[in-house]
Amino acid sequence: MNKTHTRLNIVFYCNDTIENIESMEYYNQDIFVLKELGHNLIVVNRYRDIPLKFDVIYIWWWTYALYPVILAKILRRKSIITGVFNFKQVESINRSGFFARPLYQRLLIKLALKLTNINLFVSKIEYDEVPSFFNLKKYYYYPCSIDNVYFKNPTNTNRSGILNIAWSGIDNLKRKGVLDILNALLILKKRGIIIQSVFAGRRGNGFSELINRISELGLKDQIETLGEVTLEKKLNLFEISKIYVQPSYFEGFGLATAEALASGCCVIACDVGEVKNVLGDGAYYVTPGDHLELANAIDKILNDKNFANKLVENGQRRLNALYSRNNKKETINNILNTIYK
Repeated sequence: MNKTHTRLNIVFYCNDTIENIESMEYYNQDIFVLKELGHNLIVVNRYRDIPLKFDVIYIWWWTYALYPVILAKILRRKSIITGVFNFKQVESINRSGFFARPLYQRLLIKLALKLTNINLFVSKIEYDEVPSFFNLKKYYYYPCSIDNVYFKNPTNTNRSGILNIAWSGIDNLKRKGVLDILNALLILKKRGIIIQSVFAGRRGNGFSELINRISELGLKDQIETLGEVTLEKKLNLFEISKIYVQPSYFEGFGLATAEALASGCCVIACDVGEVKNVLGDGAYYVTPGDHLELANAIDKILNDKNFANKLVENGQRRLNALYSRNNKKETINNILNTIYK
């Protein structure tokens, strides 16, 4: 891999809290890769903090991208936008998709798409659909990556229990199917199958609802809620858990699910959004919202070791081939070389 000729001054802009930028893996891996390539990087989350001296402004999310894109144009600098576009409507999620947005937002996003130098799509589905719809000229598929630290976790034959990691905002709990997991655990409990489970993830405005629902269903004795965990703790949870369950109604990529699979967890997921493009035949797929099907899937994986091991082997091979950190680094390096020939 040939690094860019010069050391670029890159502004990483994202309209999110600094806390989220520092803790969310999909932001962190882009920041890490740009720094590892040797570029000077400054991270900002407010328009007024964007410096006037830079070579490239790297923007997460199209919704707030127009101002920094125009600023780059005025200064005769380059701009790149990335993220999940959320183009199509998801039937189970109210007011989802690009066309559910107010007209002014659609216009702002369209202008940003057209004016930026490069659009990077995390989702292969959106990479195939969005550029053709908007007649874009410069765009790339730039998925999330799985850090080597996940693949390095040793295989643990003594794995047990279920793991789910999700932010407990009310809408997110529903989108991620977390409450569906509880209903599946109740079905299994009525069959006499008690499975110790861990629910982790940053606490949001739905955390009390989650706790109440666990109590109402009589599952307190088998569920531990941890809140946000460190990377070290997350790796430990991945290493000791038998099944990672994420029966989402939509995923723009499904990074935590991919990390769990890379670490050796057997994954149960739904074929929604980008999930199957990422996991391939390395996961057991269930229908979103079908509690009985989810319960049966958990039961099968617990009792069919060969089947579970085959899923994990398939998934790890695919993730290592397609979503390594080195692949991501090479892709963005080539893109920077393209715009700074």
